[in-house]
Amino acid sequence: MARLLTAAAAACLVSLVAACGGDSDAPVSPGGGNGGPAPVGAVVVTPATASVVIGRTTQLAATAKDAAGNVLTGRAVAWSSSAPAVATVDATTGVVTGVSAGAATVTATSEGKTGTAAVTVSAAVKPVAAIAIAPTLDTLEAFSSELLAAVPRDAEGNILTGREVRWSVSNAAVAAIDPVDGMLTGVDRGTVTVTATSEGKSTTATRVVVIKYRSISAGTMHACDIASGGIAWCWGLNGNEGRIGSGQLSPTAMSAVPVKVPGNLRFAQLSTYGRHTCGITLDGKGYCWGYNGWGMLGDGSNSSQSPSPVAVAGNLTFRSITAGADHSCGVATDNRAYCWGNNDWRQLGTGTAPTSTPVLVSAALSFTKITAGQSFTCGLTTAGATYCWGANSIGQLGDGKPIAYGNVYNGAPQQVVGNQTFQSISLGNQYACAITTIGQGYCWGSNNTKFGNGNTTDSSSPVAMAGGIIFQSISTGFGHACGVTSTQAVYCWGSNSSGQLGAAVANGSTVPVRAGSLLAAEVAASGIATGSGSHTCAISTDRLTAWCWGRNDVGQLGNGGTTAGATANPTPAVVVSQKPL
Repeated sequence: MARLLTAAAAACLVSLVAACGGDSDAPVSPGGGNGGPAPVGAVVVTPATASVVIGRTTQLAATAKDAAGNVLTGRAVAWSSSAPAVATVDATTGVVTGVSAGAATVTATSEGKTGTAAVTVSAAVKPVAAIAIAPTLDTLEAFSSELLAAVPRDAEGNILTGREVRWSVSNAAVAAIDPVDGMLTGVDRGTVTVTATSEGKSTTATRVVVIKYRSISAGTMHACDIASGGIAWCWGLNGNEGRIGSGQLSPTAMSAVPVKVPGNLRFAQLSTYGRHTCGITLDGKGYCWGYNGWGMLGDGSNSSQSPSPVAVAGNLTFRSITAGADHSCGVATDNRAYCWGNNDWRQLGTGTAPTSTPVLVSAALSFTKITAGQSFTCGLTTAGATYCWGANSIGQLGDGKPIAYGNVYNGAPQQVVGNQTFQSISLGNQYACAITTIGQGYCWGSNNTKFGNGNTTDSSSPVAMAGGIIFQSISTGFGHACGVTSTQAVYCWGSNSSGQLGAAVANGSTVPVRAGSLLAAEVAASGIATGSGSHTCAISTDRLTAWCWGRNDVGQLGNGGTTAGATANPTPAVVVSQKPL
C-alpha cells in the first residue's frame, strides 16, 4: 500500500530537483520514445504563395509539427531559394528579397522535413505618365464602329499593361463610345473629340465622322441614294405619287434637297425608274413606294400610291430588286425571278394580266440579276446566258429577229443572241446596254444615239460600243446613258438637251464623251414613264460625295435650287448635305 509523503520528505524532493537543474515552470513537449522530445513530422510555410517587387522584401514563416499535427516549438529552421537570381532568402529569418522578375520556390527545412512557398517577383509598379490612342485613324463612317486602344507609358516611355482606362467623347450626337472597352460608333456627320484617361493622365484624339453613299438611282424627275447605315434619301419631284417619300402630295410637290425616306428602314439596294422606287432592306425584304397605278409596289393593295415604303407581298427574301417604268422585279435568294405590276407588254414574263403581287417568271431559269425597263425585262442566268421578255417593237429583246416596228411583244424569256457573256445589264427606253465579263459595252434595241457606237441605226442584236472603253458599270436612261470605266472616269452618250452628258456637246453625242473630270464609283442616268428623264447623278470614288447634273426644273439635281426646264446644267453639282465637312 502506497504511503503519503511527509512534509519533510516532500520538501527534500523539491530541493533535489532544483539541485539537478530542473525547471518546474518549463513547458513539456509531447513525449517521444522513452519520454524524449517528439521529432519534426512536417514543416508548413506561410503564406504558401507570395509576391514581391524587385528590390523589396516579404516575410515567410515556418511552423514545425509532429506526426500528429501538433505544433512544435524551439526547432531550428534553415531557408533556401531555388532561384537566387530571382529571389534570395535569409537562411535563418525567412525574409525574401526580390532580385529580378520571375518565379522561385523557397524551402524551409527542419530535422530533415521541408515545406515550400511559391514566390513571384515582379518589376516595380510605375505610375502612368502619359497615354496615347491607337489606331491613328482620322475618319469614321456613321453607323460603323472602330475599337480604340489606349497605350499607357511610364516616365521613361515604357509601355504599361494591365492599367484601367476610361473613355469619353465630346459630343454623343456625333459619336458614341463604350466607356470601358473603347468601342467608338459613328452617329452622324461631324467632328468629335475622344478622351482616354488612366491614373489621372488623359489624352485626346479628334475623329471626323463621315457619311458614305452606297447606292444611287435616278427616276424620271427625281433621284434616291443610300447613305451610311442603310438610310435612304430622295430629292426632286414628289408629285401626287409620293415618289421621294414625302407626304406632301400635289402635281408640283418637290424638294430640291434630300428628304429622308420614312419608315426607319435600312436599305442595302435601291432601284428608281419613272415614278416609283423599290429597295431591299438589310435583311433582304423588298419595299416599294411612289406610284402604284398598275400594282408595281407589289403590296397587293388597290392604292394608287404610297409615299411610305410598303412591303412587297409574299414574304420573299431578295438578293436584288429593280424598278421599271410601270412594273418591278426581283431575284430571290433561291435565284428564282419574280415580277409584278403592268403586264400589257408581257413584261412580267408570265400570264397576260397585271398583278399587284409577285409572280414567278420562269420555273426553268435561275437568275443572278434582273433589270426592268420601259415595258420589257432582262435577266442574267446562273448559267451565264442573258434573257429578255416583254415589248419587242424595236428589237429591245435582243433576239436577232427582224425589227417589226409595231405592237410586238413576247411573254416568254428570249435568249439574247451574239454569244456574249454579260456581267451586268441596264434597260432604258426601248433599248438595253450590257457589259461583258471583260468590260466591253454592247447595246441593242432603239438606238437614236443611245448605243454609243457612232451611228443611230436600231438593232435587235447586241452592237459593240465605240472607243474600246472598258467599263465597270453602265446606267441607261430615257435618251442617254452613262458608264463608269475601269479607271473610275465617267463617260456619257446620247441626248444632251439639258446637259445630262456632263459636257457642253451640242445635239448630243453618238459616242461616249467624258463627263467633265469626274471620277466616280457609280453613276445613274434618269429614265422615264411620264415627264422628262434628262439628268444624271453619280457617287464619288471615296463615296463621300453625291453629284447630279442636267435638267433641274423640279429640284432633281438636289443642289438646293431649280432652273428653268430649258436650261442646261452640264456641270456636276454637289447634292446638298451629301459631301464631307
